[in-house]
Amino acid sequence: MRESTIESTRDSYDSRTRQALNVYLFSDLPVADHTEDRQAFIAQLQPLLIALKIELDIDPQARRNSRRRSLKRVMLQLTSEVIGETRIRLTRAFEYFDFVSENVESLDDNRWWTRAKGCKNAGLMLHEAALPYLERCLDDENDDVRIEAAQAMLDIAGVDIIAPILMRLQGMSVWMQVRLSRSILRYGEHAVEPLVAALRSEYPVIQGFAVEMLGILGDVKAVPTLLEYIDYTVPEVKHKSLIALGKMGDDRSIPVIRRFLESADERLRTDAARSAGALSSPSLVYSLHWMLVKDTMIVKLAAGEALSRSGEMGIKSLRYALDLGNEDVRKVALQFLHEAGVDVHAPRAEGGDVL
Repeated sequence: MRESTIESTRDSYDSRTRQALNVYLFSDLPVADHTEDRQAFIAQLQPLLIALKIELDIDPQARRNSRRRSLKRVMLQLTSEVIGETRIRLTRAFEYFDFVSENVESLDDNRWWTRAKGCKNAGLMLHEAALPYLERCLDDENDDVRIEAAQAMLDIAGVDIIAPILMRLQGMSVWMQVRLSRSILRYGEHAVEPLVAALRSEYPVIQGFAVEMLGILGDVKAVPTLLEYIDYTVPEVKHKSLIALGKMGDDRSIPVIRRFLESADERLRTDAARSAGALSSPSLVYSLHWMLVKDTMIVKLAAGEALSRSGEMGIKSLRYALDLGNEDVRKVALQFLHEAGVDVHAPRAEGGDVL
C-alpha cells in the first residue's frame, strides 16, 4: 500500500511538472532563431526559467526536494523526444536547476553503477561542461563506466571528439566497440578524418577498431593511409587493413593485395583473397587460380569465392578447375559456380576456358 501511495504521489508530481515544463519549452520568444545569435537566444530563456521555478516552487540548490527530483526525472525522459531549439532550452534548464553540477559530482562516486549512470545522464543533458570529467572516466577501472563516458562524449561533442576519445582509450571491449561503432557510423564520411587520426594510437586494439570502421565506411580517402600503415602494424591490424582495402574497392590497393596473396602466412593469404573478391578485379584472377589449385582448403575456399566475383575471367577459371583431376578443387569450383548461377553442364565456348 505504501509503495502504491508513493508511486501515485510521484505520478502526480510528474504530471504537474510536464505541464509547467511544456510552457517553458514551447513559449514564443522575440528572437526565435538560435542559429543567428545563440547567446541572445539563451538570455531570453532566463525569465521563462524563473517562471518555471516559481510555478513548481523549486529551489535549485535544495537537491533533496521531491519536486526538484520530479523535474529532473521528467527532463531526462524528454531528451530523446526533442531536437533543435527545444533541445537547447532543455539543456539550459539542466544547467539552471544545477542538475549538471550535481551530475558531475556523481562521476566521483565510489560505486561504479552510480558513475556509469552519471556518465549516461551527462550525455542526455548534452552539456559541454561535463566533457573534461567524462574524459577522465575513460580511464575508469569499470568497463561500463568507460563505455557510457565515451558514448556521452560523442553525444555531446559529435564527430570532432572521435579522435580524442580513441587516443585516450587504452583498450576496448567487444561491447564498447559495438556501442561506439553504431554512433560513429552515423557520421558517415565525416568520421573518416578522425578515424585516420586514431591510427596513431599506440594500442593495437584501437588501431584495429579504427581500421575496421574505415572499411565499413568504405571511403577511398582513407586508402593512402591504410596502404602506408599496412606494412608497419601488428598482425591483427594488418589483417583488418587487408579486409578494409577490399571493401573500399580502390584499384590502388591491387598491387598490395597481389603481394599478400603470395604471403607465407595462411591467414594473410586468406584475407588477401577475400579482399580480392571484394575488389572483383580480373587482374588478380591468375593469382587466385593458383591459390585455388595449390593452397590449403581454407585458402581454396576464399580464392574460389573471389573468383566467382571476378567477372568472366573468374568464372572461366572455376570452370577450368573442374577438369584438373583434383576432387577438392572440383568441389570448391562447383560450389561457387553454383552460387554464381552458372550452369556447369552448358556447352563452353571454344577455347573459352584457357587461362
